[in-house]
Amino acid sequence: MGYSVAGPLFALLTSWVIGSRVLSNVSYFQSLTGSSSYLTWVVIGFAFQSFIFSAAFGGAQAIRGEQEHGTAELVFITPANKVAWLIGKMAADQTFSLIGFSILLALGGLFFGLTLGPTPNIPLAALGILLTMLSLSAFGMVFAGITFLAKREDQLGQVLWPIMVFFCGLAFPVEALPKIVQPISWVFPLTYGLYITRTALLTPAGLVGVATPSITWLISMLLLETAILVPIGIPLFNYLSKSARKTGALSGY
Repeated sequence: MGYSVAGPLFALLTSWVIGSRVLSNVSYFQSLTGSSSYLTWVVIGFAFQSFIFSAAFGGAQAIRGEQEHGTAELVFITPANKVAWLIGKMAADQTFSLIGFSILLALGGLFFGLTLGPTPNIPLAALGILLTMLSLSAFGMVFAGITFLAKREDQLGQVLWPIMVFFCGLAFPVEALPKIVQPISWVFPLTYGLYITRTALLTPAGLVGVATPSITWLISMLLLETAILVPIGIPLFNYLSKSARKTGALSGY
């Protein structure tokens, strides 16, 4: 959990420098996001990094840990449900990610001026977080299966993590990207969940930027992505784990 707090915290410090020393066109930022405080907006974004670490990469880290300790074969040759085992590992990581998310919000309030709306919609924020974790977990199952063959989940993660940070609106609005690449942002469920959570926490009426999508559309798309990714993620994980058993790649370090 320390890394899931420390990593976003250092990224937040960088954004604090950018926001306080470089970002001067507040009206442009507010027109895109509906928020006049970049730091308040970005604290929530980087707090979401804990969900990337736990949901998207937690399963891969669990499998890699079993391989490094020489216990992968003992786990995966048993008749136990491997998906249930992986879900349990990921759920434990996600519990710590929720704690890390709360800690980062608290630190944002203490040191970076994070101020929630007068009546934050906590149930809506919780829904956005829950659906985001479910969608990312489905992606995490595929990533975990690839770990059987690729082995170095840390190197794969170091490629995918910056891509998600760049395209999903953690550090700057998606609308600030060139229009030709903005559709890439909407491929990731993290983008929808982050929009929902920011809207729920910052203002009771929602973040009203000129290009801000409606909450109904965001929830509908996040539900759709969850419904698509979960049935894909579980079979792919089962297929890749079985392939690793057949090819002898299960426990190779």
